[in-house]
Amino acid sequence: MAILLAPGGDYEAVRVAFDAGADAVYVGLKGWSRGGSRGELSWEELLDCQRLVASTRRELHLALNIIPKPAERARLFERIPPLLDIGIRTLIVNDIGILRCLRDRFPALRLTASIGCGAQTASDVTFFQQLGADAVVLPGTLRPEEIREIRRISGITIEVMIHMVEEFILLGKCWMPSYMHLKPSPLREGSVASGVPEGTDRGLRQTGSMKRGGVGACFKICQQPWEFYEKQRWIDTRSFPSRQISRVAEVSAYVAAGADILKLQGRSLSPEMLGPLVRRFRDSLDGRADLKNLERQPAALPVSWTVMGR
Repeated sequence: MAILLAPGGDYEAVRVAFDAGADAVYVGLKGWSRGGSRGELSWEELLDCQRLVASTRRELHLALNIIPKPAERARLFERIPPLLDIGIRTLIVNDIGILRCLRDRFPALRLTASIGCGAQTASDVTFFQQLGADAVVLPGTLRPEEIREIRRISGITIEVMIHMVEEFILLGKCWMPSYMHLKPSPLREGSVASGVPEGTDRGLRQTGSMKRGGVGACFKICQQPWEFYEKQRWIDTRSFPSRQISRVAEVSAYVAAGADILKLQGRSLSPEMLGPLVRRFRDSLDGRADLKNLERQPAALPVSWTVMGR
């Protein structure tokens, strides 16, 4: 049976996702993930979520959605042993170099090549497997027959982001926010639990990723209307294409094709919106859904929800 992996932007969202039927939840940690008030947990909140997971005998995955500069890697590596100590084993990584370094230095970790790594073919999956990935995330743009072909590769877990927003750029590799905000933000969240004295300035947020690092929240520049001019003469106003993909009616086809994990996008979703979304996929996975009506149901995402939310 495939595992249903749901997003969680805070403790309440994690709790709701589990109550709605998620087998596992992925979260972000401040300084390791995209900026913004939603979708990132403090160390103390991460501890609370891990306690919840331990009580339910399910699993918490941690998204490492940054591309750290060489000078930042030492700080990153110092944080891995405490994660292992509290029982977190799975990291979702979108930087190839960091993935390889983590595999060499921390063999106890279970490493997932994020959708931001761009894998879409059997050759891609083989490459990440050789690099040290235990799992790879594939986009929901791939059809079940393509997943079946990739599934012929043994020894690696296949995740499919079956509910996502397709962007005109490669997911997780956006540089557009650099036009708006480049100033890193300080991290001052020391505590006894985190091994850092209270109030200590732990340095700046990881800055290596324009979208997920110290540059603040995604400003969704790509979703703003763009003006087209020719020799100072206005031609047109257009928006870059993006579409929501929600394969809820095809869950059984993806499972039959060999998908091990069905992943849902949306760490910025409120618990009120996340719960029904997870429940729809849980019902479909368990064969309880009315398949004739699934595709006509709303996707449980606001119209404006596009780039923000992984």
